[in-house]
Amino acid sequence: MRKSLALLFLSLALAQEVVVYPGFAEIKEPVVLPPSTWVYLAGDKLSRIPQGSLRLLGVEEVERVYQGGAVLFRYRGEGGATLRYLYTGLSGEVFYTLLEGRLTAWARLRLEGEALEARRLTLLAGEAPLLSPPGRAAPQMAFRTLEEAPGDTPLGLFRYELGATRLSPGITEIPFLKAEVAPERLLRYQAPFRTDRLLPLERGYRFQAPFPLAPGVLEVSEGGFLLGQGRMPPTPKGEGAEVWLGRDLEARLSRRVEKVGETKEEATYRVETRLENPYPYPVVLLLSESFPHPFRLDFPGATLLPEGYRLEARIEPKEARSFVYHLTRPR
Repeated sequence: MRKSLALLFLSLALAQEVVVYPGFAEIKEPVVLPPSTWVYLAGDKLSRIPQGSLRLLGVEEVERVYQGGAVLFRYRGEGGATLRYLYTGLSGEVFYTLLEGRLTAWARLRLEGEALEARRLTLLAGEAPLLSPPGRAAPQMAFRTLEEAPGDTPLGLFRYELGATRLSPGITEIPFLKAEVAPERLLRYQAPFRTDRLLPLERGYRFQAPFPLAPGVLEVSEGGFLLGQGRMPPTPKGEGAEVWLGRDLEARLSRRVEKVGETKEEATYRVETRLENPYPYPVVLLLSESFPHPFRLDFPGATLLPEGYRLEARIEPKEARSFVYHLTRPR
């Protein structure tokens, strides 16, 4: 009996199907069951398996009994089956690097406990919450994520196939997708209306997603220098992704505000916003301001919104551009 159990555990270690989520993993292990009863010797691993997530697929379960680090299964049937469970000792996330226009997607996998040989390894990035007791339904919710929405992107999660992989305890990082992109350099001012003489700008990048981009950190390098890290928003393939790296220390907007009209009820102001591109490459300027109600705005070329406006303009290297609007507000 002990020899057969040892052989069974060997098969578990060598052939597993693993789906990794941000905070846990779903693991399927092939088993060969004797009639009626089988003991799963999980040991310390059982402390990382949420109760209620263990299943025997391929037979009709009758009862499970937990005793220390072992689980006794009683069932109807025998032969080939699958042990399926959630495991909080394995988790994963996606991160990215952008180096001279080459975008690389990486999987970062964290494993606690013994090494794991995955015959098939899938990473699902996005939100798939796993609740602590008494939320016993959480494992079932995670299982339904795959069952109810087969395909490339189940229920809003990003699905990446990583192939057969051996995972060792600790952190494993795997580059799994690469593509050349043509990033635009962005400068952005997005804030409530201000009359300051100088206005700060954020710097960022925008490019078309060459493959589905799960949320994660993007590290940007250019010209041999690290420019910083930003958060990659979830972006479907073919749509534009914007990543922001913080305040730009060289480019700033200058602003001039003057009153050009007045009645008893309201006043009109001419607002000029100017950018001198200090860089030897073009930038795309994104302007967005909001105003206290009530207000009226005359801004040719901008998209007017209930709360203000939005404008996008390309500024060539070393070019200076001014943008003028008239704002009318109560006195």
